Amino acid sequence: MELVTLIRDKIKQSEVAMIPFAEFMELALYHPELGYYPAKRAKVGKAGDFYTSATVHPVFAETLADAAIELLRASGFELPTLVEIGGGTGYLMKHLLTRIYAAAPDLWQRLRFISVESSPYHRCLQQEALRGLKLEKQWFASVEEAANALSIDGVVLSNEWLDAYPVHLIERVGGHIQEVGVGWNEAEMSFCEGFLPEVTEQVAAYLAAEQPKLAEGMRAEVNCGMKQAIAHVSGMLRQGYVLTIDYGDEEAALYHPSRKRGTLMCYYRHQAHDNPYIHVGEQDITAHVNFSLLMRWGSAVGLEPLILLRQDEFLIRCGILTRLQQHTDRDPFTSEAMRRNRAIQQLILPGGMGGVFRVLVQSKGGAREQSFRFMQKYTPLR
Repeated sequence: MELVTLIRDKIKQSEVAMIPFAEFMELALYHPELGYYPAKRAKVGKAGDFYTSATVHPVFAETLADAAIELLRASGFELPTLVEIGGGTGYLMKHLLTRIYAAAPDLWQRLRFISVESSPYHRCLQQEALRGLKLEKQWFASVEEAANALSIDGVVLSNEWLDAYPVHLIERVGGHIQEVGVGWNEAEMSFCEGFLPEVTEQVAAYLAAEQPKLAEGMRAEVNCGMKQAIAHVSGMLRQGYVLTIDYGDEEAALYHPSRKRGTLMCYYRHQAHDNPYIHVGEQDITAHVNFSLLMRWGSAVGLEPLILLRQDEFLIRCGILTRLQQHTDRDPFTSEAMRRNRAIQQLILPGGMGGVFRVLVQSKGGAREQSFRFMQKYTPLR
């Protein structure tokens, strides 16, 4: 059965001839047989649909590795653990762990690695990528599973994880918040949008607790799953740090009039667009992370926000500019130094990746330290 047919049949079976957008997005991305992420094909890089900071160049992983080393050493954990959530192909962690091995052999001898990855296909890719690295490794299929099995001291890292969570779409119409549903247009043989007769229970709970300030006609995404996800992250972390890198911003910026139609975006063969109803199961669908919510929900489960920075600010404070290489090369196709320098520029350009991504560091269990490089000249969040 094709995914479009499966979703169409669910819509037709619904009493209101619509399903919440969040259900549509979950099926499109995560259906175990037909969804985008479980599919055994490249998603990231030249052969895929999009690039991530991790795949631009190993220099990104090397810089994050130095930050992780600093966090773990300052905390003095006897048996430190590094957790990656949603690591995809394993490219980021392969280079990050290789850097730790070279730069901190004392830490490496005590280090354990945990991966949380929902896609069986990507778990296999990760296991192959990390095969040659001799340290204790363990894989889990979900943060809930990991939280039920683990109680660790260490660092939990994610890069572009939360932006791919299924989101509910809400819109203020006639002074009231309504929730977007997905229907089926039989005449045009295509998906269509409408408003559900009532908001779902998840959205109702969110509206009551958060009371988002949306202007008339404004649309926004609600990542209800993020609340439970961050609770599970806290559940697995006895003490240590959570380092989250993702598309997103704080509420004031997300609800700005310039984003009247929200932040939902799709990526198909390196073409970005805002129509989730085409290439269903063959394209990525993302929405900006609401970091204000992530900090509030994190604080409620014991994760204290330390800093929230743009990616360019964070990487610069972590010393990425010291990784620039002087050279006299002239051929950009063969020069590793030129490739590295171009990658650093791409990672920190405010108008590109450097400005679009945010880095949030949270702490738990008294693991708080003011002398980190990325904390310099910065007033911690309160």
